[in-house]
Amino acid sequence: MIGAAIKECENATVFENFELLGFPYPKDLKFLLVFFFLLMYLLSLSGNGLILLVVALESHLHKPMYWFLCHLSTMDMIVSSIVLPKLVAWLIGGNGVISFAGCAAQLFFFHFMGSTECFLYTVMALDRFMAICKPLHYSTIMNYRVCFCLAVGTWFGGSLNGAIHSSLTFHLPYSWRNQVNYVLCDIPAMLKLACADTSINEIVTVIDIGLVAMACFLLILTSYVYIVSAILRIPTSKGRRHAFSTCTAHITLVVIYYAPLVYHYVRPPSRDSFDGVVVMFFAAVTPVLNPLIYTLRNKEMKDVIEDCQHTFCSAMINAAIKECENATTMFQNFELLGFAYPKDLKSLFVFFLLLMYLLSLSGNGLILLVVALESHLHKPMYWFLCHLSMMDMMVSSVVLPKLVTWLIGGNGVISFAGCATQLFFFHFLGCTECFLYTVMAFDRFMAICKPLHYGTIMNYQVCFCLAVGTWFGGSIHGVIHSSLTFHLPYGWRNQVNYVLCDIPAMLKLACADTSINEMVTLIDIGFVAMACFLLILTSYVYIVSAILRIPTSKGRHRAFSTCTAHITLVVIYYVPVVYNYVRPPSQDSFDGVLVMFYAAVTPFLNPLIYTLRNKEMKNGQLWVINIDFVLQ
Repeated sequence: MIGAAIKECENATVFENFELLGFPYPKDLKFLLVFFFLLMYLLSLSGNGLILLVVALESHLHKPMYWFLCHLSTMDMIVSSIVLPKLVAWLIGGNGVISFAGCAAQLFFFHFMGSTECFLYTVMALDRFMAICKPLHYSTIMNYRVCFCLAVGTWFGGSLNGAIHSSLTFHLPYSWRNQVNYVLCDIPAMLKLACADTSINEIVTVIDIGLVAMACFLLILTSYVYIVSAILRIPTSKGRRHAFSTCTAHITLVVIYYAPLVYHYVRPPSRDSFDGVVVMFFAAVTPVLNPLIYTLRNKEMKDVIEDCQHTFCSAMINAAIKECENATTMFQNFELLGFAYPKDLKSLFVFFLLLMYLLSLSGNGLILLVVALESHLHKPMYWFLCHLSMMDMMVSSVVLPKLVTWLIGGNGVISFAGCATQLFFFHFLGCTECFLYTVMAFDRFMAICKPLHYGTIMNYQVCFCLAVGTWFGGSIHGVIHSSLTFHLPYGWRNQVNYVLCDIPAMLKLACADTSINEMVTLIDIGFVAMACFLLILTSYVYIVSAILRIPTSKGRHRAFSTCTAHITLVVIYYVPVVYNYVRPPSQDSFDGVLVMFYAAVTPFLNPLIYTLRNKEMKNGQLWVINIDFVLQ
């Protein structure tokens, strides 16, 4: 074996890059995995960031226990950042190329953080031991200087461990193979590529990681033996329960940490694909669980977070009440302030918006005309497309004429009833469009996955009911939001800092508590958008699976061509919706640009996309143009 390794080393090529091969997964779950890892990453950063913020702001949490918890939160954020961004990039682009230096840095920081976390759990166990077994001497022994030294010691020990393993691993020569069969550059995966004897590395890995993990685990176990013994001597059940409650979160985290560690490093080497799942659990799930466990299992943390929420809400409500007390004028009109733009580009903006409006009306009107005249387009797909065209024409008419009037005359005055009507129709049409995209995805699912039953299931009666259902659902949504928004009292301010009367802009003017409105907006719009998006995503998982089973490339291409236009429109629709309504409120001037994109550009793009990406529509339009030419 050594002779073969030496021979391989003689033919070795020095690589500047490695390629991470990731892990095997069903290709139809690609987008679901991307969404999951991005969600875990964001939850990890936000959850651990919240712990750091709360501990920093609340003086009564300035204790050793929360000092060490802040270090744990910092480590969790770093661990997520080491693995997840590269993993998501690999899932999206399919390219896991990483430089030699990047690979070494990833291995170093992964083991640096992992080892530091191991030491920190031991220090946290010592802190619990001192608090419960030596309560009278706790504050004297665990003073700020000792806590600082213990925290620095964990980071120093972890960095030393990471430096040892990274230098030993990347000191080896590597052969012509540069494909790392793993989700990150880790010791077992890298040693398989080395073209030298790796027995010393394997021994050091098992002894060092095993010894460190075992020593720390035994110290934690010994601490808890004394802790449990001390707790059982507490005479009252309430006292025992309180003492146990300060330890349960730490015990849970220790178990979650040690299970993957022992499985991955201390057991004999294997080619088990479950290894990647274990590492992803450590890098993606554990950093989310840590803040969750400490906030759910720790009464002090829960109370502080609730107090912060209560203080913030009280301040907002008091400010709103004070404004209502000073409100003396009952306005019959509002004034739309529009958006900030260079005054020398005023004529250009007017021309652009008028052009978009006219193109939207003519483009969508042409679709309605072509589908009405062409009998072979009397199919469910084009029936729903006609409804989409009508919605686009109406959305443009709700926003653009008033916006152009404001640009020309500089007067954005709109009556109270006009403002309420504009908000109702904007949300009525927006929600109807969301439902319609879901119905169109269902139509594509039936056409491709159930082609033999398509004509029977998607008959005229079913199509009519589905279309009416989308309009009815949208109208209910519009009524709810317009009635909730204009049921609020408004103060002396009547200037709407936006391009139209929309929920976020109107709630800023209300002089009452708008927390219910904000909650309903987030839950309703967020729930509707997410439910529809998941239904569309599920439909396309089945559609893609069915298309890939088609034997001929021509058949697959034709099936895909009937879906690409719809997929494009769904993406164009969802980006502004999520940015504008589901994210936290902001003063971002980019909001107005997104609304104009949705009201001006999207209705123009919809007919353009469907005519360019759909052969039947192109042929139908050519037929109508030829007929018109012959008649002339």
